[in-house]
Amino acid sequence: MRKNECENITIYPTRTRLDLNDKATKTLFNQSGERFEKLISGKTRKLIERRKHGKKAEVLSGYTLTTAKGFTFIAPLDEYDRAVLNVCISEYVNGAEYITLAALQRGLSGKNCNDKDHYNAPYKDQYTKLKQSLDRLMACQYDPDIIPAFEELNYEGAEKIQKAQVLPAERLEKIVGGKKIEVIHFLDASPLYKIADAKKQILTYDAELLDVPNQQNTPLIVMLKNYTLRRVLECIKHKMTPTLTFEDIFEKCRITDADNKIKQRARDYIAVFFEHLQKKGVIKSFEFVKKGNKIYSLKFNF
Repeated sequence: MRKNECENITIYPTRTRLDLNDKATKTLFNQSGERFEKLISGKTRKLIERRKHGKKAEVLSGYTLTTAKGFTFIAPLDEYDRAVLNVCISEYVNGAEYITLAALQRGLSGKNCNDKDHYNAPYKDQYTKLKQSLDRLMACQYDPDIIPAFEELNYEGAEKIQKAQVLPAERLEKIVGGKKIEVIHFLDASPLYKIADAKKQILTYDAELLDVPNQQNTPLIVMLKNYTLRRVLECIKHKMTPTLTFEDIFEKCRITDADNKIKQRARDYIAVFFEHLQKKGVIKSFEFVKKGNKIYSLKFNF
């Protein structure tokens, strides 16, 4: 093959979604602009892996962030970026070396991706948002400080988890389905995946749970569905109180300061999504709970 010749590849997206659910991932994607700016400048972020309890001392891990070579600016990572990362990790762990932007967009919404879908490019706004997110994930280098904590908590493999891009990947052009298109080439597992995997703190589910019929998949809806589904599965797995507050949902999805119309639409989207989860048998029922005249939380049964 000539050096500049474009390779022909075949891609088979997985239906199994992995969702990292440990403290390292949770904190990274929930930073204010000011705090993220300090982190990307090299400030260490400490994490409590185990609180002080009786004779057991507090156990701390940590990480620092830097900008990868070739990138100059990184906006704070958010729930949309986290969803993009989870789709990419799910593909890599399933054995994929590449993913198309079309398959990635469909993965965010839980839709199947057939052969022809790979080269049906996302809509312009979706394409722009995806590329911005991928840039942030590839631009952000994560440097873990975990060895003492892992040794104390009997997690294995700390010495193998080195500084790397949050998403170790690059953009290339390949031939898929007879057409030359842009793909994401995975170079390694994300250090965040390696950490969560060592702790066994990864949620696994069928991506179809995100596929709500006749619902658009704007960045906000992607964030709302991915975040609330994670919380539902977390509550079920760990037998936690099955209540989600809208204050928390709006904060995590970065619409705390949005106007009331956007917040009302967000509640409407969530209601449709939870009806979908009820039909899929994930939950038995749900209801919105008011505090005074204001809708305060969502309560569900499973």
